[in-house]
Amino acid sequence: MSVVVAIKEEGKVYIGADSQVTKGGTRTTLKNPNNYKIWKVDGCENCLMGHVGNLRDANIVRLMRNVVDDYDEFYERVNYRYVVKYLVPEIIKSLKEAKFLKGADDYLDFMDSSYLFAYKDKLFCINTDCSVIEIDDYVAIGSGSQEAIGSLLSTEGQNPRKRIVKAIKASAASDIYVDYPIILTDTGEMNFEVVTEKNENKYLGNTKGGDKS
Repeated sequence: MSVVVAIKEEGKVYIGADSQVTKGGTRTTLKNPNNYKIWKVDGCENCLMGHVGNLRDANIVRLMRNVVDDYDEFYERVNYRYVVKYLVPEIIKSLKEAKFLKGADDYLDFMDSSYLFAYKDKLFCINTDCSVIEIDDYVAIGSGSQEAIGSLLSTEGQNPRKRIVKAIKASAASDIYVDYPIILTDTGEMNFEVVTEKNENKYLGNTKGGDKS
């Protein structure tokens, strides 16, 4: 599986993910930006999504059109109600059209994946049963989420990027489905940084000149 970690702070959302994918008894590293477990939402500034679970689900959802259209973005209508009433049904619709969704049509739908949706300073978790939780501080999803949450609890008050790297590092140390490199971004700058075991000290502050917070 995977781990994706997000923190709300400083008026934006920071998100990080590992880069390992498994199939049966094999594993590989996702190095191409098109394969990152976090991505920019098409056509919307300051908007990101993260994914753990079935890779095919991510292929479909990351190519969805009009996740946030101009009208909703302009009028600041992207909120809890928006995610529950519009975004989740659009994800369900897209997965159904691709014939990639579990569950009967007249009952609850179940996905093989979970998602994080971040817009500016708002953060939401979309679970496999299609339920939505608005996050106030931080969250982790995926097989390595327990280790990540434990790390986040112990690093409150530190630099958010440093906290995310520490959290995913803790997951990678214990979970066979989580591994480097770590991909970092945020809803402000929207640039992707690649953190490896060789350059992680830049983020952890373990060398001279590194972040000491």
